[in-house]
Parts: sequence; C-alpha cells; structure tokens
Amino acid sequence: MARKGENIYKRKDGRWEARYIVGRYANGRAKYRSVYAWSYLEVKKKRQEEMLKMADMNCEGQPKAGTVASVAKAWIRDSIHKWKNSTKCRYQEKLDIYILPYFGKHEFSDISTAEVESFISMIQTEGMPSRKPVGAGTARSVLTVLKQIRLHALKMDYQVRYNPDCIVVRTQKAEIAVFSEAEEKKLVAELKANTDETAAGFLTCLFTGIRIGELCALNCNNIDLDDGVIHIRATMQRLPDESGGDKKTKVTIDKPKSECSIRDIPINKDLLEVLCRFHKPGTFLLTGDKEKFIEPKTMENRFKSILKKCGLKPVGVHSTRHTFASRCIERGMDPKTLSEILGHANVATTLNTYVHSNKKSKEDGVNMLSDLFCV
Repeated sequence: MARKGENIYKRKDGRWEARYIVGRYANGRAKYRSVYAWSYLEVKKKRQEEMLKMADMNCEGQPKAGTVASVAKAWIRDSIHKWKNSTKCRYQEKLDIYILPYFGKHEFSDISTAEVESFISMIQTEGMPSRKPVGAGTARSVLTVLKQIRLHALKMDYQVRYNPDCIVVRTQKAEIAVFSEAEEKKLVAELKANTDETAAGFLTCLFTGIRIGELCALNCNNIDLDDGVIHIRATMQRLPDESGGDKKTKVTIDKPKSECSIRDIPINKDLLEVLCRFHKPGTFLLTGDKEKFIEPKTMENRFKSILKKCGLKPVGVHSTRHTFASRCIERGMDPKTLSEILGHANVATTLNTYVHSNKKSKEDGVNMLSDLFCV
C-alpha cells in the first residue's frame, strides 16, 4: 500500500520504503535514495533525518541567507518582471498573511523541513491568529511560495536546509456543483423569459463554459457573429490597489490566466440569436457601454437572485462551467475538444475537475455488461 504523494510504500517483505530526492541527472530527472523501516512512522522519521543530514552536508562552506523576510524580498525583486500582476498579488498575499508573520524574522538557512511541515499543518488545523484554518488549496499555494523562495536561495548559493518535495498537503475533494438537466432547463427558461444583457451573459456561460471573469471582460468586438465564434482574449478580476489611494482594491482587465485560456469558442446557433440582439461593436456585452462594465462579484450576486427566483440551490456562477462540461461529455463530445474549449492545458484537468458521472451514466455503464449473463 502506498501513501499517496509521499513516496512511501509498503513492500512485499513487510517493510516500509521511503524515497527522497538527492539530486538531478543531466536531463533533469530526479535521483532518488531510499530508506527502510518496519512501520510507516518510523520510515518517515528516518527519511527526515537523512534529508537533514544531506542538507547540512550541502550547506558546508556556503553563506547563510539572512532572514526569511529579506530572502523573500529579493525573490520578488528578481522575479516580478516574469509575473502577471495577479500572480504578484497572489504571492504577496501568501507572504503577508501566512509566511512572514510566522517565519519572517527567522534565519532562512536554519529552517528545517520539519518546521515547514509543522507550519503547513498548523495553518490547516488551527489557522493563523484571528484567521480561520485554511483549505488544501490555500495551503498548497503557501507551500508553492516557500518552494519558490527556496529555489531563489539555492540559485544564490545560500545555505538551505528545508526540502518541501516530501511535504504533502492533505486534501478532501470538494463536491462540485452541477445542475441536473431538469434544473438547467428551469434556469434556461427563466433566462429566456426575461432576457437582458445579464441573462444573455449567463446563457453564454451555460453554453460556452467561459469563466465569470472572461464574461465580464467580454467586448462585443471579440464576438464574431458572422463566423459564430467568441474570441477569449481578456479576463476581469479585483486585485489589491497599490497606487496609495483611498481604495484598497481595484478592478483590472488583463490577459486570461494562462496561454491555453486564450482561445476561440464556437457559438451554439440558439445562443447566437440571443447575442445578436445585444451585440453593439466596441462595448462590453454585459452593459452595452464602451466604458461601463460589471465586475464578477456583482454578477455572482445577480446569479444567486435568479437561482432563488427559480427555486434552485444557491451556487456560484462557476457551476455553469461545470454543467457545460458535464453536458458536453454526456452528449458525446470528445474530451480533447472540450479541453480546448474550456482552455485547459491538458485533458486530465478536464476529466478530473469538470466531468462528473451521474446516476444514469453509471447505470448505463454497468448495464453494458448485461449480455455476459446471457450464456
């Protein structure tokens, strides 16, 4: 039996084996070393001890890095030119809220893997002072920042003891909201009965799978009515405002979250008829205005009001994206095509995140074996 993600396995001879990275080959592949023990906890402790020894050996003759705060500041200074503004804000948030209050004044080169693992566990179970415990997603993001700071320190030839590669963030897969066909039909009927720019926007979400930020940033110039294609070229989000003004945040329109998110989506012929009614060149689809826009939070509130009117459970707009993906798979769209429409980097993300089996599809699947009883 393997402990998933930890590189710890129970062997056929009854012993536990734990592997850890000791270097890299010329092609970038990891070099592993193993330790063995008769229990999971013992082998995990043994690996930790070996990794600490290796870290101490690697640090001989190298200068210490200084405080975590100073190393983090240098990392941001040297890396910021490669990041989108939203990425920079996300990293800075994890530093300001979690990492620096806990580790900021510590000597970076003295921090051990055990301390980092304990810290990640703490923010998940106890939370930071005056803050609730975080979920697995936030914990992984904090660990990612610690990994990036470590890489920066290694590039500068500083002493580095901790190795986050063996730290596993425990996760419990959350239930993802998907409308049933009956619920979707009820929602579509309401949107068609009271169609304005907002309703047209939600119909676009349901029948293209675009993200709410992409919808809010959608300009009619990127809706090609002749070819029946939506060109996704921007997204909208609210980020911290660092201009020094009175407002703490501001709405920004920037490129989508990744290169794969820059994509072209064919428009369903029925949706195309709706979009034709609200298409005004040079304006935002949701307002019909060249300057005025609606931000994602406002659209979330409007969506919940519509759901309440329909007698449906209150879920986020992102559920329309989940629903779109599920309906496409149920009706036979191949996962590769769907992955490109959704703007994913690979098909696995589409299948694991957005495609949900329902009771009927499971029944149909097992009933495919019925002929084997007729022998």
